[in-house]
Amino acid sequence: MLMGALAVFTLVAVMGLTMVCSVWRGNPVEAGFPILHGAASLLGSALVIVAALGGDTRLYVNIGLAVVIILLGVTMGVFAKKGKKPPKGIIIAHVGLAVACYGILGFFTFNPSVGEGLL
Repeated sequence: MLMGALAVFTLVAVMGLTMVCSVWRGNPVEAGFPILHGAASLLGSALVIVAALGGDTRLYVNIGLAVVIILLGVTMGVFAKKGKKPPKGIIIAHVGLAVACYGILGFFTFNPSVGEGLL
């Protein structure tokens, strides 16, 4: 389950980097691309939630981070819908927390016995 979630979040990260590179070059992001990015992140989050419900309590931190990351992403979407650029702090927080969440998920995926039974 975690390997599947990590694979999905790898695709989410590539999509995010693609959007950042597009904006960096001064090009607009295609309208459906952020929606696909968000939908894939929800799929990955669902896989993590299923694993947590199966007893892997280590993933609670990922679920908490995902809630914040998703809310920041929705906030950026609202700004974009209004034709405004989101504040840089929101972008930095979204990216930084997403990288941390991905790293933690990768650590737990490849170290299945680390931290078991802590909660």
